[in-house]
Order: sequence, then C-alpha cells, then structure tokens
Amino acid sequence: MYLITSFILVASFVMLLIIMSSINKMQSRKHFAHKVENFSSYIALLEYHMVKAYDIIYKDRILIYSLEATKITDQQFNIIAKEFAIFVMKLIGENLKNEFVDLYGNEQTFILNLIEYFNTRFENDEIRERSKSNLFSDENINNEGKLI
Repeated sequence: MYLITSFILVASFVMLLIIMSSINKMQSRKHFAHKVENFSSYIALLEYHMVKAYDIIYKDRILIYSLEATKITDQQFNIIAKEFAIFVMKLIGENLKNEFVDLYGNEQTFILNLIEYFNTRFENDEIRERSKSNLFSDENINNEGKLI
C-alpha cells in the first residue's frame, strides 16, 4: 500500500512538472512573439540609447584624436568599441539587456550588433568629415582661381 501511494505521489509530481514546463514554454513563445511583433519599438528604444552612448563615447574617447589630427589605432578603436557596448548595456539596464539578449539569441550576438553599430557610425562620421574637408579645400582652390 505504501509503495502504491509513493508511486502515485511521484507520478503526480512528474506530471505536474511536465505540465508546468509546457506552460512555461508556451509563455516563453508568446513573449518572444510579442518581441517580434513589437520589434520596431524595441529597436527604437535601443537606438535611442546607442545614439546617446555614441555621443558620449565620441566626445570622451575619440574627439581628442580628431583635435590632434591623429589616426586612432586599431587596437585602441577595438577597446573603445567594447567600452561602447558595455556602456549601452549599462544605460539600458539589466532588465532591458536581458530582453535584448533574449531577442538576439545570446549575449555575444547582442554585443556583436552593438559593436557593429559603433563601427558603422564611426565610419560614416569619418567619411562625412573627410567630405567636408575636401569640400572646403575645393572651395579654397576655386576661390583662389577667381578674379576679384
């Protein structure tokens, strides 16, 4: 009798665990589907923080290279890019960080996307600066050739 009661109790417990696991999986799928449906809102929120972090990192860590007219080394650039990713994650907080890690699949992929944003933004800023300097130098050449 004791053995039968123990078996029923263990079987009930196992069934309860299976049911709870199934419910948890369904809720997780619903939560992920919600993230996918609201992807643009999530990305807008992330982009707001990335822009803010980029502006701060640029002023604190990169602007000095522009002012001194020196090129940033690849090693230093990689360090700053990693600092940018860490800074973004601090700005969004632990809860949102976990949401984005879940959305991107894992933390490494999320960090990779943050660093890619930083690289792209830096390259675009650098190209824009070069274009401006070329434009100004072209204007100087054209103005020197004109008769006053």
